[in-house]
Amino acid sequence: MAGISFGASGVTRRQINRAFKLSTEKEKFNEQYKKLTNTLFPVNTSEVKAWNENYIFVNKDVVLYRSFLEILMDNYNTIFTAMDFQDQPDAAHQASQIIKSNFPNSRNVFSSEDFQDSSFIMSNVLWFEGYWSSIFDVSQTKLELVNSFHGRTGIVNMMQMKAKVRSSHMELMKATVTELPYGNDGKYCMLLLFPDPGDSVEDVYSNFNRVTLRDIFAKLQSDEEQFGLKKVEVKLPRFSKISKLQLRTPLNRMGILDAFERKYAQFNKMSEDPYYIESIEHNVVVRVAEMGTIAYATTPGVNRAYSNIIENKVMPPFTFFIIEKPTATVIFGGIF
Repeated sequence: MAGISFGASGVTRRQINRAFKLSTEKEKFNEQYKKLTNTLFPVNTSEVKAWNENYIFVNKDVVLYRSFLEILMDNYNTIFTAMDFQDQPDAAHQASQIIKSNFPNSRNVFSSEDFQDSSFIMSNVLWFEGYWSSIFDVSQTKLELVNSFHGRTGIVNMMQMKAKVRSSHMELMKATVTELPYGNDGKYCMLLLFPDPGDSVEDVYSNFNRVTLRDIFAKLQSDEEQFGLKKVEVKLPRFSKISKLQLRTPLNRMGILDAFERKYAQFNKMSEDPYYIESIEHNVVVRVAEMGTIAYATTPGVNRAYSNIIENKVMPPFTFFIIEKPTATVIFGGIF
């Protein structure tokens, strides 16, 4: 949405900028965006891998302004490809192969339906793979009966270990927060928030109105300095989760309305032809196991290589964030 905002004008652009709090100073914003993404990606070590790529696939008959494409390619690490959308199976295969060349573990990201009645598709692919700094012992993983906050009962494979990790109770969050680092350099971690008894994950999440991630890390650091880093018992379900979200309604609620309406959308800095956003689809796969985490996201499309994943039906209530710590940037997150 940050990239597409530069193709918008009038009310459409104002709604996008206001919803995402985007700077109206184009050059400054692009500079800050590049600085952030250069900090976050790419990472390719033996313990952590993280990549982020943007793509724009355009029907061969569509003409987009060169100035708009240059913004995307120069500032948003966007790969541009023109193709024949009328041959939908071939277009889907070609787009998937282009993504596969950058993300070898992906395949069949797109289907023929994605190219039906479309003029162009803007896509983002995000990949994270990290090994825990302290790996869970598989032999200690046990089946455990758990209750969801809403009263459902089920069995999970509960991973457990005793390790020196940062863990604190935060009264303001109504939760216990635990930091599980990836690799050995302290750059990435998973932050876990377990609600206090009687409180829901919704209660915990609502407290982010007054507590920031930096506040949480400051609390963890303060407790470590005051009490030292002690061994704590860590319990975390081994789980897989697939999420497919249609974002039009949430974005409408944030105030982005005109961009989705053929009659009102203003994208005249993108092309002389009228365009509007038909849909924004976000798909995520997260797998957490004894060795570490794999998380994969595409907008739009879905990695059908993971279509056979069996999801956990019942989970104990908790919230997780995969975070780049120096900038306190959330890469992935989820709520159970």
